[in-house]
Amino acid sequence: MKKNRYNYINLIVILLVVIAASTSGLLVFLSKDNFTAQAITTMTAVIGAFAIWFQMQKGKKLNEGEFIVKLNQQFLENNNIYSLFLKLEKFERTDKSANPFTEDDITKVASYMTFFEVMYLLISRNIIKLHMIDDLFAYQFFILLNNPYIQELELLPCQDYYMDVYRLASLWRKHRLKNHQQLLNDDLCILKKLKPELLAEI
Repeated sequence: MKKNRYNYINLIVILLVVIAASTSGLLVFLSKDNFTAQAITTMTAVIGAFAIWFQMQKGKKLNEGEFIVKLNQQFLENNNIYSLFLKLEKFERTDKSANPFTEDDITKVASYMTFFEVMYLLISRNIIKLHMIDDLFAYQFFILLNNPYIQELELLPCQDYYMDVYRLASLWRKHRLKNHQQLLNDDLCILKKLKPELLAEI
């Protein structure tokens, strides 16, 4: 009985995280106020982070493999995030001379960034370790951040609003360089293009 109740709580918590990440991009896109947009994004990221923290506390010690599977499910099942990922992958297989990304993709980029903002919050609060997500998510992360057309479309014009993701990028880049691991499109690294005053805060 207790096990069924615990599983039910887990399901509710994971659903909360998915809803938070899924709606964030849409709300940001609809908001005409930049401050409001940032507040919405931050709020939903915090909800996601603490929902997962609550789940881990209830379970006392969440199996690492199970946790990664759940994160991956969130990525794959969010239509905004996964459809953009497929588009990014398709772009990687071209000569990259043509820009396939439009303003219609901004909502998807916001959802994608919120997903990784949640990851940064979890890491910064020592809820998870970077090495736990590295193998599975490094490619998904850097394929977005180091895409020059995505940078021009959203990441650089709105760079003030994605500071936690850029902090994650800095941590992750250092981690992979230290361990002699490949960094996708590092010659186009977003960190090299941020405003100096923002880079100083990372």
